[in-house]
Amino acid sequence: MPIKIFITFLLLAGLSEAFTQENPAILVKSGITKAKLGDSKAAILDFSKAIGLDSNDAEPYYNRGIVKSDMKDYGGALADFSKVIELKPTYAEPYFSRGLVKNYMNDHLGAIRDYLKAVSIKPDYADAYLNMGLARFDLGNYQEAIGDFTRALQYKPGYVESIYNRGLSKFNLQDYEGAIEDFNQAISLDSSSPDSYESRGAAKAAAGFYEDAIGDFSIAIRMQPDETDPLMNRALAYLYLKKFNEAADDYSAVISFDPSNHEAFTNRGVARQYLNDIPGACEDWKQASELGSEKTGVYLKKYCSP
Repeated sequence: MPIKIFITFLLLAGLSEAFTQENPAILVKSGITKAKLGDSKAAILDFSKAIGLDSNDAEPYYNRGIVKSDMKDYGGALADFSKVIELKPTYAEPYFSRGLVKNYMNDHLGAIRDYLKAVSIKPDYADAYLNMGLARFDLGNYQEAIGDFTRALQYKPGYVESIYNRGLSKFNLQDYEGAIEDFNQAISLDSSSPDSYESRGAAKAAAGFYEDAIGDFSIAIRMQPDETDPLMNRALAYLYLKKFNEAADDYSAVISFDPSNHEAFTNRGVARQYLNDIPGACEDWKQASELGSEKTGVYLKKYCSP
């Protein structure tokens, strides 16, 4: 599956009003510096000391929440962002950041509620619309996700992540033409993403344009030669075109990277069977069965019984 893109947390300086004490300000700045250098534990210590000096200052809570989230301490991050919301209920950013954490915790409905609050405060918050769309996508609400991605583009034209994920949503609704249009646009804006080529290839294959799909899968393979998904997809397109030698070669490449991939063994067996290499096909199906495939029993019984 293509990788879904979330907006990276930004360390937020200047959320609070001017500091009345020097030490908390210095500690927050020190914590931000340490966080950027990758010393998360020291950063959290500085933010916690700042909170100890002024528990009504939202900024150290916010930044500590970011670092905790980066450390996958989602419960701690959630508590910190909730405290920021308590102290600064009219700021959109803590709702957005808490929504991200809820998404990571698979609380997609809770995340959507926070994103809705964020955009109610900041109506042009494109990142909130993007991530709200991703939450709806994870819930299978693809049509609503399309609306969110489109709204993000209204406020941030050329937002590649929104265009790409809107294409994925259209693909899941079997709107392959619309998906291809979005992937075309995403590629025109950023031609460096192999996911866009692979996803466009999948949409073309689903629409029956196998030759064109193979071209996209081939580009994705060149861009990420160690990834097996585009190889598997190209091999399947070759099978549909009855190019069995090419399909077998791609499945062999997958197996060289991942010897436990029973689907690759199963489908290479199918290609070999069409090439009249029955011993090779049976060997593949037996290997797939040993790896846990439930599909090969029929093939083994039909073609490989003694």
